[in-house]
Amino acid sequence: MGKKATGRTPRKMKPVILVLCEGETEECYVDCLKQKYRLPIRVVSKVVGQKINPRLVERYKKELQIRWSEQIDCFLIYDADVPEIAGKTAACNATAVLSRPCLEVWFLAHTEKVPATDFSSDECLRRLTKTKDWKEYRKGVLSENEKNLLWEKRLEASKNIDSSPSNDKAFSEAGLLIGVLENCRRGATPSF
Repeated sequence: MGKKATGRTPRKMKPVILVLCEGETEECYVDCLKQKYRLPIRVVSKVVGQKINPRLVERYKKELQIRWSEQIDCFLIYDADVPEIAGKTAACNATAVLSRPCLEVWFLAHTEKVPATDFSSDECLRRLTKTKDWKEYRKGVLSENEKNLLWEKRLEASKNIDSSPSNDKAFSEAGLLIGVLENCRRGATPSF
């Protein structure tokens, strides 16, 4: 005799998160978040680079999709110091997570209030490596201490930096990604 079907509800799978990155620094940061949050995050980096377009985003989403009904949440993590990037990312069916001048401005927000002024990527790196926690920082590599700092201060960082793009001022939308990951971690459906 076969087993009787019990009225169990099917297991709810965590949403699959696809992150397309501009380069190594972004990839390294998202890998850190993936390890800490323990969520199904797939990172695609450097292959895409500045060549991001809607067709490419859809191709990567389809590669991840197991069932036709499965939702793939896609994020594009890019530096906003290149003027045409905002337009390219806006044209894609994904959530853009931009930082100006570079992602390191988000790292800086983990240790201090970032002024809403215009500064270059080089100046951002100088400011970052002047802080005691980031003295040994190198682009594309995160030490264990740096990863721990990014994890422990992830919720505070959003308070230390402007999150809305404005004319040539330093900002980062990385807090948006952190918010979505926090919701996923708690089992809530992502909303952006």
